[in-house]
Amino acid sequence: MLGTYLSTLIVCGASLAVGQAALVVCGWRRWSWLAPAVGIALLLAVAWATVRLPGEDATALAALGVISSGAAIVLWRVRVEGLSEALREGIPAAALALVGVSIPFFVEGHFGVLGTSFNPDMGQQLFAADWLVDSNRPQPDLFGNGYPVGPHSLAAALATVNGGNLVSAFSGITIAVPVLAALTALAVLRELAGLQRAIGAALVGLPYLAASYLAQGLPKELLQALFVLAFAICLHELARGRLGAHGRRGVLVAVPLGLIAIGSVYAYSAPGLAWLAATAVLFAAAELIRGRRSGRGAGVMIRHALVPAVVATAVLVVGVAPELGRMVEFRGTAVDVARAERPDRTPVAGVAPARGEDTTRARAAKDRDATTDADSGAGVVFDNQLGNLFGEISPLEVLGVWPTGDFRLDPGAGAAPSAFFYACALLGALALLIGLLRWLGRGETALPAALVAALAVYLAARAASTPYTAAKATLMIAPLATLIPVRELLATGPAAARRAVVPARAGALLGVVFVLGAGFSSLLALANAPVGPRDYSPGLALLRSAVIDEPVLVLAPEAQIVDEHAEEFIDWELRGVVELIVGPGGGEPRSGRPPDGVRHVITGRAGPSPPYAGAELVKRVEPYRLWLVGAD
Repeated sequence: MLGTYLSTLIVCGASLAVGQAALVVCGWRRWSWLAPAVGIALLLAVAWATVRLPGEDATALAALGVISSGAAIVLWRVRVEGLSEALREGIPAAALALVGVSIPFFVEGHFGVLGTSFNPDMGQQLFAADWLVDSNRPQPDLFGNGYPVGPHSLAAALATVNGGNLVSAFSGITIAVPVLAALTALAVLRELAGLQRAIGAALVGLPYLAASYLAQGLPKELLQALFVLAFAICLHELARGRLGAHGRRGVLVAVPLGLIAIGSVYAYSAPGLAWLAATAVLFAAAELIRGRRSGRGAGVMIRHALVPAVVATAVLVVGVAPELGRMVEFRGTAVDVARAERPDRTPVAGVAPARGEDTTRARAAKDRDATTDADSGAGVVFDNQLGNLFGEISPLEVLGVWPTGDFRLDPGAGAAPSAFFYACALLGALALLIGLLRWLGRGETALPAALVAALAVYLAARAASTPYTAAKATLMIAPLATLIPVRELLATGPAAARRAVVPARAGALLGVVFVLGAGFSSLLALANAPVGPRDYSPGLALLRSAVIDEPVLVLAPEAQIVDEHAEEFIDWELRGVVELIVGPGGGEPRSGRPPDGVRHVITGRAGPSPPYAGAELVKRVEPYRLWLVGAD
């Protein structure tokens, strides 16, 4: 627990300091809630740039410490306006978001690997981070196809702080991102009263789909959603003139856009720039149209924005230059995955457990697609069309009111009737429509442009790609679709009444109902999040190649199987094995023989040694041992 929260505290604190220092250098004189997104973008880039140097994770940690210390010095020497106000705004919002992201651990009763049994992809991410800590191990396949490893590098550095515990480090990063997103939302929620502001920010940080992706333990997607949100808010702040830049530094005011884009590359690689580029283009078009209607010349507007835009683009190009080769490689892999067709399936007969093994669950090999998954590395046996989905998810989930703990379920598939789901979606749609009308009525085009861009990317993914890819695109819409109505429906006072498009009492009632519905939906998703083993070792993944073509029995501590979803996690680590049987093992060796057809047994820390009489130790990868049993 302490390691997880220590990692979260370090990520949040360093992101705030580094991000605000970068904004100060760019000429932003007041405290800005863009600091969290800008800061974590720089942390990802620095971590990946330094983790490959001699000393690896320790070097990366030292580099992060240096830039954080430098940022603290900048903030100490330069007077930043609005710090005390920022504390009053930020602490309640961060605390509320932190309580929300902690729900999965409190419900499960322990800390560990997020997403196990739901989407056990975290095992692959931990395997990659472990290689960054110890490059003497076999290199994971995902490094060869350009997979973005900024989060993995940051996790490797944080693990050095908490005794090498990568699980705590990755969990800390994963739960830190929604907290940073909530803080970022404060940039446009400053007009709200204290309680409404904290609640609204927490909802933006943890809308239903973000809570669902946190439940799967997917920091990469959460980071990209944060950068899409922050990019739009940065454009909003630039358009509203909230810069505070003077003299020569005026050309640097758009640099934060480039820094956010750098973070997107190191978290999501080249595909991440699609959302940002589309947002920038739509925003520029909207502003030119608005300027023309107000009598401003297009030429003047372009000249005014040209130099800052060129400088920001140059910063982006320089920042991602070391990653260009990997970006091209990953883009090719991602396109291959997005276009993959479902190949013929070849069912594999399962092996039934032997008599006396009634507590052991036999895992008959499932029909799977032998395709390459960009998120898991080359050659992985994986259903590339659906991933962990049951089918195409409903795009209505982006509206935030979806009363089920599993985002993969169709309306009516759970306890609630489908009509209730559609009524909830109608509530979210009505709230979004009212919010959009108010934003556009004031000429605020950045957030609506980002929403349209994200919708366009989703539609393209749905038309030309797989349900698995399209599902990720929905996540990028959710924070925007929550922020736009939240600011309008939770606003109070005369100013809110003057800009209302519905009667004040009706708007207030709608706001309360929307917040309750969206909050309850996110709560369901968080409470349903599975938390797997407390510890992680890449040993099982390293043993996979030795047993891939044979039935295997894995003996794990019974407490891990019952309480920590160990069976699903083991199934993921040994994916592709012809027949996998997971059973409780510990204490004395077993009597009798292993299940029919099983000649290899894997034991862990608490497993018997040897598991059966006459078993021969074949290989040891701590803390696991591979045994040969029943040799002829």
